Amino acid sequence: MRHLDHSRKLDTTAERPTRPAMPTLCMPAMPPLGLMASIENRLRAWRQRHHHRPH
Repeated sequence: MRHLDHSRKLDTTAERPTRPAMPTLCMPAMPPLGLMASIENRLRAWRQRHHHRPH
């Protein structure tokens, strides 16, 4: 049975890159925290301006 033959070893002489290749499209799990804070601050200021303006 060939699949039980443990005398075969993988070719370890082949060069392997130290890091995996970077994908062309990278989607991080979280956006930058500074960007999120900036957007939240602008939305909060906009809401306050529009909430307190006279009708």
